[in-house]
Amino acid sequence: MNINKEKTIGIVIIVVSVILTVTGFILLPETLIVQIGLDGQASGTMQKIPALLIPMAISTVFSALYMKGNTEKKSRNLIVAVIGIVIVIIMFVVNRNGVA
Repeated sequence: MNINKEKTIGIVIIVVSVILTVTGFILLPETLIVQIGLDGQASGTMQKIPALLIPMAISTVFSALYMKGNTEKKSRNLIVAVIGIVIVIIMFVVNRNGVA
């Protein structure tokens, strides 16, 4: 079985994204901070399910595009897929103590 490098990287990104989403669903509060104002206070919140599913969808879609896309846009698709994971990690950091 020969799996090329792009498919391996894409599958790893999807798996990491799903694991982070499930972990966030278990650990994070029901309302998540999704925007922080210039004063450092929460200026936007969202319910947990859409707040976690949006970054997972970003990572999944752009990983699939990375695996199947043409060579001109591969790096862009990979960067956006990784950004989806970074968004979830930032959500964990910002929401570690719950929402006010």
